[in-house]
Amino acid sequence: MIAIIVLRLRIENNNKHVRGKKRALETIERYVLPHYGATRRPSSEYELKIPYHTDPELDKIMDDLLHVIAVEADLRNCFSESEARLEGTDRQW
Repeated sequence: MIAIIVLRLRIENNNKHVRGKKRALETIERYVLPHYGATRRPSSEYELKIPYHTDPELDKIMDDLLHVIAVEADLRNCFSESEARLEGTDRQW
């Protein structure tokens, strides 16, 4: 099965004296999201196509993805408040 995930990527600087938000977004868009076949929607959200076999496997993939996004943001002195949802359902991460 392939899950269509809508990712709302939100990266913010840790404080007003830090400037890393743009770099963090660029890194995530260039190196992380392509692994999930990401395309950008006009609403500034991303559509991901994630193959999976079981619901627990999909949960693990999404937890890993959101963790990687948070780590990339942290490396640039930022934080992530990203959220993802399975299109057509109420399921969210």
